[in-house]
Amino acid sequence: MNPPQGGSSASSLPRWMTFGICLVLLSSTYLVPVSATYPNEKRTIGINYGRLGDNLPTAKETVQLIRNLGIGRVRIFDHDGPTIKAFAGSGLDFIIGMGNDEIPPLANDPSAADAWVAANVVPYYPATNIVYIMVGNELFANADLSATWLKVVPAIQNIYKSLMNRNLSSIHVSTAAEFGILTNSFPPSQGVFRSNVATDVMIPLLKHLDATHSYLFVNVYPYFAWAANTQSIPLDYALFSRNSTLTTDGKNEYTNLLDAQLDAMAAAMAGVGYGNVRIALSETGWPTIGDSTEAGANIHNAKTYNQCLVKHILSNPTKGTPLRPGIFIPTFIFALFNENEKPGPTTERNWGLLYPDGKPVYPIDIKSYSETVSGSPDAGTASPGVAGLTGNRCNGKPSVLPMGASFLGSVFNLRI
Repeated sequence: MNPPQGGSSASSLPRWMTFGICLVLLSSTYLVPVSATYPNEKRTIGINYGRLGDNLPTAKETVQLIRNLGIGRVRIFDHDGPTIKAFAGSGLDFIIGMGNDEIPPLANDPSAADAWVAANVVPYYPATNIVYIMVGNELFANADLSATWLKVVPAIQNIYKSLMNRNLSSIHVSTAAEFGILTNSFPPSQGVFRSNVATDVMIPLLKHLDATHSYLFVNVYPYFAWAANTQSIPLDYALFSRNSTLTTDGKNEYTNLLDAQLDAMAAAMAGVGYGNVRIALSETGWPTIGDSTEAGANIHNAKTYNQCLVKHILSNPTKGTPLRPGIFIPTFIFALFNENEKPGPTTERNWGLLYPDGKPVYPIDIKSYSETVSGSPDAGTASPGVAGLTGNRCNGKPSVLPMGASFLGSVFNLRI
């Protein structure tokens, strides 16, 4: 039976419960060396295609909606055959996944992993351009699954061996980890993995990813960091709309929260000896609607964050982050659709770029920043049916917070 479809539903906990605030340690800074053996990536944005809704378009209809947006990569959270097949011949890079409950059998039995590949990859590849298999999602957020934590690397290794035996070496295997695997994230150069995952999980995982030139995928949401610290973290810092440095970490200067979070992850990886493994951003985004207690969830902020994210990630030349300058970070926006069957607070059902009828929740221009489109990245040319963002709107004033929340705008030492 396939796992639940869509969003972070492959995880036992929703994103809003996986955020943790980290303690401050002493500061230092360095550049993290990154291996040059990774293939060149197309400068294009990915999307998380969740399907927890009773009113969503068919997968075939969805392919065209994604192409119209100018998106080049798609991630689903399961391995639903008809959905994978619908993307055959689309030209889109495709990531499939599995539920956390599927991991133990694949770890315990190489033949089970081979059967999984035979059933969920072989019938669809290469017509559908499967490029990654995600073994679980936000697994380390749930202490009740701690026994499964030790299974994720053996499962990854068994699936990888099956792919190699079938001459499918272009397909990589990884997992999508939550940002909460860090016990400290500020200052960024002092990022540290939690003690209960550092030695037994992260070191063997990173060792495998390093050997196979694969990415560590991480789910990072500046929204949750800001929402938990509205009096300490300026909203414009979380939204990419700040035009001056807020945080200085040694020689590194940070104008946005996402870069600081990604560099904290990079520093933690370097701290256990694997600073050369690259990072991919498997989930990030901003909600458009929230409950009365969910500050900042509105269309203006979501549009600002995601449009500025696109401009930042797809910059030409590639910006990277202060710890990893010039290194491209494959990025997947969460999410494609608003999904009305997702559990949890109101924000969980309102992360989409599109309504279920395919109309945009707000205008966003992805296509004109993508490598696959000719012309200047700053031209502001819109995708079909999607209004463009002309000029530089990523250094403007953020919206007034909804739901009566207050924003003091004070700048304190940042905890992320």
